[in-house]
Amino acid sequence: MKKIILSAIVACAAFGAGMNYTDVVKDVYADANSAKSIGRLLPTNAVEILQTSGDRAQIKVKGYQNPAVSNVVYFADGARIISVAFAKTAPFDIKVIKEGKNGKWNEVETTVFVQKDGFSTDVNAMFAKADKMYKESCGVCHALPQTTHFNANQWPSLLKSMIGRTAIEKKDEWLVIEYLQKHSSDVNLGK
Repeated sequence: MKKIILSAIVACAAFGAGMNYTDVVKDVYADANSAKSIGRLLPTNAVEILQTSGDRAQIKVKGYQNPAVSNVVYFADGARIISVAFAKTAPFDIKVIKEGKNGKWNEVETTVFVQKDGFSTDVNAMFAKADKMYKESCGVCHALPQTTHFNANQWPSLLKSMIGRTAIEKKDEWLVIEYLQKHSSDVNLGK
């Protein structure tokens, strides 16, 4: 677990300088002109904007790939915090930067296109927004668990099982999930 935390902190530090973030789920495209989405970029994941063309931006996303799940780039090694997920039948290119050994996931990067609007360099403001929604919505029916009460892999199913009883809007669901995962017991960027 300590290695997962260290990997996430190193990833944040490496991705933090000059990086951009979105607070909503964004469709990803294979090129600047395609009308068909090939996957989704989830909120609060660092992206490098390489170039813009019309209303699209070409972005690079770095992360980790579980060898058993070839169509997903994850935020941290061993934690199922999705950065980018591609449709299994979509044409996508995920490059292995460093092959994982001894149970480690591969370090990878991918380059895709997204709508260029809605990016910010302030991920902490996004986390603050998600924290507020979590605290205002999830403590109404029961005691509010600390974000570190569950690990990153537990939070999505827990929140999804109760989100229908909250005031969290559909468009903000993944923002709150990503916030909880990135502040969970085994990742905890809030330290």
